Amino acid sequence: MSKKSKKTIRSVMPTTHAATLDKVKQNVANKTVTTLRTPINKRMENKMQNAAEHIEKANQQISSHLQDAASFSRNNVDAAVQAVTVVAEGIKDVHETLFNSIQQSLQNAASTGKAMMGVKSLRDLMELQTEYVKSTFDTLMADGTKISEIAVRCSSQAAEPISARVSEVVEKVSNRTKNAA
Repeated sequence: MSKKSKKTIRSVMPTTHAATLDKVKQNVANKTVTTLRTPINKRMENKMQNAAEHIEKANQQISSHLQDAASFSRNNVDAAVQAVTVVAEGIKDVHETLFNSIQQSLQNAASTGKAMMGVKSLRDLMELQTEYVKSTFDTLMADGTKISEIAVRCSSQAAEPISARVSEVVEKVSNRTKNAA
């Protein structure tokens, strides 16, 4: 069996025509790739641009939510600090009232003790003792009332900033619920 040489178009063409044929093939290949690549590139560019826009929008929303959360926390801390400050002032007022009451009670006891040393009759001693007990009881009742008033004032003032924060939060939640519906 003899090997037959395979004849192609190229083998029978003159070299100048073969070079021209190669150029034509190359141009057709380049134009085909360019023609196919352009719509793909445009679609890819559009998809990338859309993705970038979505990422930017998400970043802005996340940033906004983080700022809201920080502001919310800061406002809560401010309200708590205001409430604690009022409570501390109330405790100071109660402390002063108690201190003054104890000081007054000690002075009353000392003066009553001195007076008791100078009595001439048992009747005078009993009257002095009765007056001392009555005075001490009246002072205790007055100081108790004063401490109760301080506690009520302090409680209502301390509750104001907390109550304001709760109202603000309820209003925000209500507004968001309305907007979502």
